Amino acid sequence: MRLVDYISLALRNITRRKLRSALTIFAIVIGATSVTIMLTIVFSAKGFINDQFEQNGTFQQVQVSPQTDINWGNGSGQNCNSSDCVKLTQALINKLAKLPHVIGIARQTQPYNFDGLFYGSKKLKLNQVVAYDANGIIDNHMLAGRDITQSDGNGVLTITSDYADGLGFKNNYQALIGKTVKLHTQGYYSGVGSDPVGRQQYMQTHCQNMGPGQNCELPSVQITGKVVGIADANGLTNSSGYTVRVPLSWARGMEENQDYGPARTSGDYCRNMPGPCMPPNVLTVTDELALNGYSSLIVKVDNATNAAAVAQNIRGTFKIGAADAETAIKQQLSVFNIVGIILGGLGGIALIVAAVGVINTMVMSILERTREIGVMRAVGARRSAISRLFTFEASLLGMAGGILGVLIGYGLTLIGNPILNHQLKGNNIGSSNILSLPIWLVITVIAGTTVIGMLAGLYPARKAAKLDPVEALHYE
Repeated sequence: MRLVDYISLALRNITRRKLRSALTIFAIVIGATSVTIMLTIVFSAKGFINDQFEQNGTFQQVQVSPQTDINWGNGSGQNCNSSDCVKLTQALINKLAKLPHVIGIARQTQPYNFDGLFYGSKKLKLNQVVAYDANGIIDNHMLAGRDITQSDGNGVLTITSDYADGLGFKNNYQALIGKTVKLHTQGYYSGVGSDPVGRQQYMQTHCQNMGPGQNCELPSVQITGKVVGIADANGLTNSSGYTVRVPLSWARGMEENQDYGPARTSGDYCRNMPGPCMPPNVLTVTDELALNGYSSLIVKVDNATNAAAVAQNIRGTFKIGAADAETAIKQQLSVFNIVGIILGGLGGIALIVAAVGVINTMVMSILERTREIGVMRAVGARRSAISRLFTFEASLLGMAGGILGVLIGYGLTLIGNPILNHQLKGNNIGSSNILSLPIWLVITVIAGTTVIGMLAGLYPARKAAKLDPVEALHYE
């Protein structure tokens, strides 16, 4: 028989028992829909996150740190101040800028002498203060206001949305723009905004006569800053949550050591003085950031494909830590593949159950059509033709279930996208219609259910082909 004859006979036999065929196809539809929906959600989420990183240029970034064992996103600790540490100084930055494929560098530092964020009667624990070059390499997703710019100086800052929520501005971030907040320092703070003269007087008055084991608690300092922007605490940038960001020039002042006391050249001053000599106190300012270097760097390369090679070059040449974002993020996103396998396996269980239904349907069909099979064998139909006919029927059942499952899955994505679009818009994310049914998944599901149907039909088809034509003609 021709292929079209097999298909025609298979369709006629399927439609002969409509209810049974419909129930069998329905079981396949459940499995196919489950696989389609679950894999669509998993791979759409993976694609969405991957696209976000590509759009903001993260895949073109290499993070550099004095620590050699860093991973992307956790290598921006405190500045280097040990003797055996390779410091991220401006001289080293100039060398990095000359490497092949490097097109820009953003310096970062984290002043660690703050412990509180105050606004009115609200007092929140300050997790971290981050400063960086506002040269476009580091991109923060802003929910209100603006990000730090190169023209900003002392007294300008942004906070993340979790801090804005804690200060009472949830769902009204714009109202916090322009407000003044206070950064509460730890006990000993000698940077910009401190009073070195007053600190020296306090130590002379309260700390000189303290007994053994007693600590002199210096008064804290409060530094004011105007909020110019609210950043997304759930953004894709590193260390996104509970963060105050300030201009790098202000952070340099925060890390200064302003000391008011006798001049270091007091020996020369008193050398020719008769009798007791009291050298004058002078203000000495030490640029700790220049002395100890930056806490980390973000190096931008010309193309994401060159990031891994640049990171390796930095590690090998300068003996410092370097991790490219693309390699790390791709490894993190690989968890979606594992989740997809697990969820696909759960849907596959439903398809196995459906395959049992196909076997049952085809066996029942053989029992009902035994006499018909005998007639076909009597008029010259070969065993192979009988076998192919029943295999075609089982395959069509599987294909029909796969097609309907994919169509239902596609319909659910059309329903789900507007709901997700509303949620994304509510979180100030510009992406839309992130649920998509890839063509490879459509082909895989339909082909998979067709193969499952075919395999499920092999045993009934073989059983039908082995029927003795004489016995089959006498079957009632």
